[in-house]
Amino acid sequence: MTLDLSFKDLAAVAENGSGGAGSPLRIAIDRIDEDPNQPRRLFSEQELDELSASIREHGVLQPILVRRSNQDGRYVIVMGARRYRAAQRAGLREIPAFLQEGGEPDRYAQMIENIQRDDLRAPEIAAFVAGRLDAGDTQAEISRKLGKPRDWVSRFASVQSMPEFLRARLESSSIRALYELYQAWRTHPEAIERFCATQDSFTDAQARQLARDLRAESNDFNAQSQSAAESSLPERRDLAPRASLWRTSSNDREADADAETETDDSPARLRVALQSRSAAFLTIKVRHEHRTGQLVLDRIPLRGTRHAVVLVDGAEETEEVAVSALTIEEILSP
Repeated sequence: MTLDLSFKDLAAVAENGSGGAGSPLRIAIDRIDEDPNQPRRLFSEQELDELSASIREHGVLQPILVRRSNQDGRYVIVMGARRYRAAQRAGLREIPAFLQEGGEPDRYAQMIENIQRDDLRAPEIAAFVAGRLDAGDTQAEISRKLGKPRDWVSRFASVQSMPEFLRARLESSSIRALYELYQAWRTHPEAIERFCATQDSFTDAQARQLARDLRAESNDFNAQSQSAAESSLPERRDLAPRASLWRTSSNDREADADAETETDDSPARLRVALQSRSAAFLTIKVRHEHRTGQLVLDRIPLRGTRHAVVLVDGAEETEEVAVSALTIEEILSP
């Protein structure tokens, strides 16, 4: 069930949990400690000053929520750290508080209160999500308990995998923008790093446009490379095509390794030539016994990977010859 509490609901939960008559306690501020594991890590000095001025004028209108500390007579804040700090600045000796009975606080309830106030910083949210993932929660569980979409959780979960130059911009850029840049960085790291070096913050639109531009540029490059490769293929003449790529499966390549154990070193030389991807588009002249010819590399030998397809000079049809019986005579570039 999604925990979706308003401030009034939170107060009601605290009130019911305290077993009191509905009125908050008045607790001395110097007996209250902040929770070191609370989601909030950053506090705006300006906002604290403004809240402190309001508290001096009107008092603390929304009681904080505390639990008993392991130290006798002390309390730990569950919700309301900012009100507590502002009350200290205002010079209050006591602060109204509801007492939450029980053990450790619900970390998700703490997070929800801050999210509903909409003033948590991105690094704080990212730290919370990372902490829950480390504790064994899944992204789906975090999404359900916070009442947030899955993609919202995924963006903040990705922060711990981002490079430092992106994490450093969490305060100045939206999480959507940084997530776009992070996804683009995974395939274009140098381009993204250069782009981020030019400015300190990014809008969602800027990040999306850059990601689109990089994808388009990559697609154009791939298309041009494919076109160049196809245009470089020599024309096929009769049954003697110049070397096109001989595609073999990984199993074939493993079987080929056995052929290299032959005493004659020519099979090993041939295998190196065939397995080298840079050897595509070469013409490989070979000798078999007293005859010469060339390898036909665009055909898989039916007799297995220890054989090669050869077009003997002057012959009209190809034949399959044992690799161990071949000697490489010459390797010609197109």
